[in-house]
Amino acid sequence: MLHTLLFLFTYIGGFFGALFRLPVMAFVVYEAVYFFYPKARWWGYSVPSVSYSFYVVALMGLVFLLKKDKGKNHRIMEIPQTKWIWILFLNWFLIGFIAIYPERHSLATDNYFKMLVTISFAFYLVDDEKDFDLVIWGYLFGAWYLGFVAFQTGRNSGDRVEGIGTVDTGGDANMTAATLVPALVLFLYYFWFSKKVWHKGIFALGGAFVANAIVLINSRGAFLGVIASSLFFMKEIYFSRTRAKHQTKKAIFFTVCGLACLGSVIDQSTIDRFNSIKEATNVSDEGGSDGGTRTLFWKATFDLVKDHPFGAGEGTFEYYGGYYVPEYVNMGSNRNRAVHSTWFEALSELGYPGLTFFVILLFSCMRAMRKAKTELKRKNKLEKYYQVVAIQSAFIGFMVTMTFINRLRAEVLYWLILYTMIAYNTYVLKPRNAPGVYRR
Repeated sequence: MLHTLLFLFTYIGGFFGALFRLPVMAFVVYEAVYFFYPKARWWGYSVPSVSYSFYVVALMGLVFLLKKDKGKNHRIMEIPQTKWIWILFLNWFLIGFIAIYPERHSLATDNYFKMLVTISFAFYLVDDEKDFDLVIWGYLFGAWYLGFVAFQTGRNSGDRVEGIGTVDTGGDANMTAATLVPALVLFLYYFWFSKKVWHKGIFALGGAFVANAIVLINSRGAFLGVIASSLFFMKEIYFSRTRAKHQTKKAIFFTVCGLACLGSVIDQSTIDRFNSIKEATNVSDEGGSDGGTRTLFWKATFDLVKDHPFGAGEGTFEYYGGYYVPEYVNMGSNRNRAVHSTWFEALSELGYPGLTFFVILLFSCMRAMRKAKTELKRKNKLEKYYQVVAIQSAFIGFMVTMTFINRLRAEVLYWLILYTMIAYNTYVLKPRNAPGVYRR
C-alpha cells in the first residue's frame, strides 16, 4: 500500500505541479517513473496498466508549448554535446541498413530517438539554478526509492539482490547497481552544501539507502565506479584552490564519518566479492569466472571489428562473438553472449566511427564541465562550482562502471549528459548571452 500511494502521489502531484507551477516537474516525474517501474513491481497490479512514461513525455511537450518564452534563452545548438549526440544517432540509424538483427536494431534506434527527444524537452524546461536542482533531485529521489526496494527485498539470490531493476535494466543486478552509482556522490554534494539540518538529514538518509543497495547488489563494477567518483570529488574538496573557510577540516571530519558508516554496511560477502576483482581478470585461456571470460570477449572484439569495421548493429557481439572467442574458452552451452563492456559494445555494434563519436561525446561533456567550473570559479560561486564537480564525479563513476557492462543506451548515462548540457547552458552560455554583456 505504501508503494502504491507513494507512486500515485508522485505521479499525480507531479502532473499538477508541471501544469500549474513548475514545468520542469514533468521531467522530474519522468525520472521517478523510471525507478518506480510499476509494471515490474509486486504492487503493480494495484495501479492501472498504462504507459506512464509516454504520458509524462506528452506532458513535457505540452508544458513546453505552454511556456511563454518557448526556450528562447536555451541555445541547445550552442551546447558542444548536442551535435555529437545527434551524429551518434545518425550513425546508429545508418547502421540499420546493414544490421544483423534488423527488427531489433530498428527498435533500439526508435528508443534511442525517443530518449534524445525526452532529454531535449527536459533541457528546454530548465530555466534557472533551482530548476536544475529539481532535475537532479528527481534522479536522487528515484535512486532512494530503488535503494528502499533493495532494503525491503534483501539478498534473494545467494549474496546478491536480483530482480529489482528499472525500465531498461530488467532484473540484471549489475545494470541496476550502475544506475545507482552516480547518486552517491550527488547525495554527498547536497549533504555537504545544504544549509538546513533537516535537508542534510534527508540527503544523508537517501545516500545511506543507496549505499546499502549497492552493497546488497554486490556488483564489482559498481564498487569501482563508487571509488572512482568518490576519489575525484574528495580530491577536489581537499586540493582545489577554490575552497571555503575550514573546508579541509570539514573534509577530514566527513571522511572519517563516511568510512565509519561504510564499515557498518559492508559485510564479508562484499569484501570477498571485491577481492575477486583481481582473480576475475587474471585467468587462464580456459576462462572460468564471468569476469575472467569477459576480458577474453574484449580481445575477441578486435578480431570481430576487423571483419566488420562499421559495426553490424544491435546484438553484433552476441551474433558473431562465438566465432571469434577461441573454442577452448568455456562459455557454457550458449556461445551467444554479450561483450560486457560499453566501450566494446560500441566498437562491435557501431564500428570504429561510432566508438569515435561516442568517445568524443563523452569528452565534450567533460570539457563543458571544465568551462563551467572556470566561469564559476571566476565568479567565486563555490556551491555551484562543487555542484559541477559532483556531476563530473558522477559521470566518471558511471563511465568506470559501464566499462564492465553493456550500457551504451542507458537512460541514466544520457541523464548525466543532460546534466552537463544544463550546467553549461546555465553557468556559461546564459551569462555570456545576457543583455548588456559584450560578446567577442
